[in-house]
Amino acid sequence: MSDFWDAASAIATAAATIVALALGLDEVRARRKENTDREVGQARLVVSELDCTTASVTNHSCEPLLELRIIRAEAEVNSQPVTICWPEQSHRIFHNVAPGQTLFLELTTTLWGQYTPEGEVHPREDHGYIPSPATDPRLTIQFIDARGLRWQRIGLRPPTRLLDELSPPAPNPHQPP
Repeated sequence: MSDFWDAASAIATAAATIVALALGLDEVRARRKENTDREVGQARLVVSELDCTTASVTNHSCEPLLELRIIRAEAEVNSQPVTICWPEQSHRIFHNVAPGQTLFLELTTTLWGQYTPEGEVHPREDHGYIPSPATDPRLTIQFIDARGLRWQRIGLRPPTRLLDELSPPAPNPHQPP
């Protein structure tokens, strides 16, 4: 009979150990999620917009951004990304962006062509800031938050953490003749 109690005691001890490990893993997961939510908190409040003539980035958080870079402006035409242009002399790297501050970037008008599925361009009369059939206009921005963490945000998609240095702003593409 003592063998039975020894076996039952061993099984109960093993079960208690497994339950304790599972609870410990749940606690670790909860803390990781809480830390991730805390890290991304400010990044979620940095919002970019791209309208017909202007790009803007607003720091809606209550903390400054140490650095902000406007990397590129794009839209989709026939499921292909198309780069939207701004004046070459435009300032696109900013330091110490204050809470609540909005930065603006004027766009330039461009003579857009007809895009084929192969990505070729055929000139046509579509002159404007953004191609007329474009969808999903968006800015790609990168920034360093008040805690020194680096982030990238494309349009209104969730921010993603960058582990490398911030990228330089992309140059304007060459315009078709």
